[in-house]
Amino acid sequence: MNEWQFFTALTPGWFNAWIPVWGMVLIQFVFMFLYREGGKRAVDTSWYTAKDRRNALWSTFFQITLLLVSVFVPFKTGTAWFAVGCVLFALSLMAFIAAFYAYGAASPDEAVTGGVYRYSRNPMYFAFHLGMLAVCIASTSLWLLIVIVPFFVFTHLTILGEERYCEATYGETYRAYKAKTPRYFLIG
Repeated sequence: MNEWQFFTALTPGWFNAWIPVWGMVLIQFVFMFLYREGGKRAVDTSWYTAKDRRNALWSTFFQITLLLVSVFVPFKTGTAWFAVGCVLFALSLMAFIAAFYAYGAASPDEAVTGGVYRYSRNPMYFAFHLGMLAVCIASTSLWLLIVIVPFFVFTHLTILGEERYCEATYGETYRAYKAKTPRYFLIG
């Protein structure tokens, strides 16, 4: 039997893709609780335009869909896909936690540019999406891939709005940061 079936059977289970997917979402809530000011800042959408709201809504829709679908997607343990996915997920989890720590430790009056933000303007998003891709690889699920691709797209569009807001809020400081720091580590 092929390790990567076009559409794996959707079967709810205790050892399914939901564990890391829901775990990364839980980490977001823990950090928002630990770093309350950073948490408030992270969820402030008062500056959204109608287009930003629409993109964020679609991103949220696909994230919720990912959370739900992950409950029904079993891992492909004992395969190279599972091993690669686990290693990639571990790396993304470390970057995700480092991004939250740097965000929480930053001054609320300045753009976040320290810690892992020295290497990426959007390390939280990047690490979260890399983690979701890792889960997709570990489960070899095209079901997850179908949800992840539009999730990536609408999150990217949301990020473009956030960067526009950061430029308007932090001015030249952010533009200089943006000029020297890629959006997604080595990309952008």
